[in-house]
Parts: sequence; C-alpha cells; structure tokens
Amino acid sequence: MFRPIASPLALAALLVGLAAPAQAAAPRSIVLSGQAGESPLVSVAPGTVTVLLLDAPLVRESVEVEGRARFAVLDVGDTTVTLSPTAALAPGERLALRVTYREGFPLSVVFLLTGQPGAADVVVNVSRPRQSVEACRMELSATRERCEAQARELETLKARPPASSPAAVALSGFVDQQGVSGAYFDRARVGAHEGELRPTRCWGLGGPTWSVVVLEVSNTGGAPWAPAWAEVTPAGGEPRRARAVLSGQATIPPGGVVSVAVEVEMPAREKEAWLQARHAVRVCNGDGSRCLSAPKVKL
Repeated sequence: MFRPIASPLALAALLVGLAAPAQAAAPRSIVLSGQAGESPLVSVAPGTVTVLLLDAPLVRESVEVEGRARFAVLDVGDTTVTLSPTAALAPGERLALRVTYREGFPLSVVFLLTGQPGAADVVVNVSRPRQSVEACRMELSATRERCEAQARELETLKARPPASSPAAVALSGFVDQQGVSGAYFDRARVGAHEGELRPTRCWGLGGPTWSVVVLEVSNTGGAPWAPAWAEVTPAGGEPRRARAVLSGQATIPPGGVVSVAVEVEMPAREKEAWLQARHAVRVCNGDGSRCLSAPKVKL
C-alpha cells in the first residue's frame, strides 16, 4: 500500500529519483532580490515533473500559470508548486508562472517557464533575502501610518450621530430640504432568481448622494444565513462594494424571514434621478458561498 509523502522535501527526493533516467538537471537554488522586473527562469519539459520549493506559505488560490491547458500536472501546496507540460515549449517561448506569498517581501514573484533541450529543472529551492534593518523600519513606518489612518477613520465614525431618530438623520446631512424618494419593487421588477435565498418584498429610498434598498429575505435553505457584505453593479459598469449592510438580526435561520438593508454611495444627482439607475444587487455571507441576487433594482 502506498503511504502519503510526509513533506515537500520527501516529495522532491522521490521526484529526483524518478527523473534521473531522463538526465534531468540537478536541484538548484534561486534567491529572490525583490527588484522590480525580476523574473527567474525555470526549465520544464514533458515527462519531467518540476517542483518549486518555497521558503514561506503561499496564497494557494492566487497561483496562476500562463497556458494552463498545456500542463499535464499542476499542483499547488502550502509551500510548493508542482508542474509538468504535456508537450515541449517552442525555442525561445516563455510562459509566466505567478505566485503570491501570504506575507513578507517580495510579496509576489513571476517565474518564466522555458524549455531547455536535454535538461529540465526537477527541484528548485526558492528563497527570499532577509530584510535589512532599514527595510524593516520602512515597513514598520508604513504599518504605523495605516493604523493611524484607520484610527482617524474610526474616530470620524464615532463622531457621527447615530441615525436612530429624525433629529439625528437631519444632523447627519443625509437628508436635505428635498427630502427622500421611496419606491416599492415587486418581484418582477427586481428580477430575483429562484434559490435558497429569496426576496419576498423589496423597496428603496433615495437621496442626493445615496440609495438604500431593503430586501425582506426568506431563507428556504437548510442552514442559517448571515448577510455580511454586498456589491452593486450598474448596467454596463463595474461592480463595487456597498457602503453598509444592516440586518434585522445577526443570522436568518432556516425558514426565517428578515429585512436586510443595503446602503450604496451614489454620485451627486438631481432629484429626478433618484431611484432611476438600474443596478444588480448581490448580498452574500462572509465567504461569498451563499448569495442573494436581485439583478434589476433601481438605485
């Protein structure tokens, strides 16, 4: 019975042994400098499995290889990338392999995959240089600036009066002498898809620089659902995150119905344009695995 390989080093040792009859290149090392435009070369060939051993964890889902369909093997581990092409690369051809680290410098690197006649890399040890004291000082300074900016933003949010009364709404500046516009959207106008999460009712409020759509969500699935974020996409435009998502309760249990309000920042506009621009609205749980879609909402 085959036993799972315990570590990337054991995997590399096995692959070196398997590739020896093909006279593949000996293991080698690459030390990244972090300089702009740095793109180390890695030689690959059909019939030879190439393993990149990296010195820190990767963001596995971010690994991209140019011409993915041309590779018979492509496997990404926590600190490894294993690949083998189905056919030899043309002379002078180079395919980009991009990897991103979870932290540290450089954060990402692009390797250029090439085909060297008669030889291919089997094991490539990739490491990054230790950061100098000055580099660490600069990174610490940048981190401190981000924290200070977030602290100022938090203080600004704390200073805003809670919109829990008509007086607080008036002081917030969200409503002026023109008031607000309201509209009810029936299911046909919202264009909601059938699924576990369904809007039973939908209505909206519009102001000079904002819109709010309120969805009465019915959870017909078998698991609770907690709305965490939303994005809106104007007709023919790019999606953007909603400014806020508020729910009547933290989670919607199976069979439950809860109102969810999505606040969207809008460009300054005249009153005639309030709740007139068609948008698609998507409200999701934290990891985006369960979402409610309403593709025909006017904001």
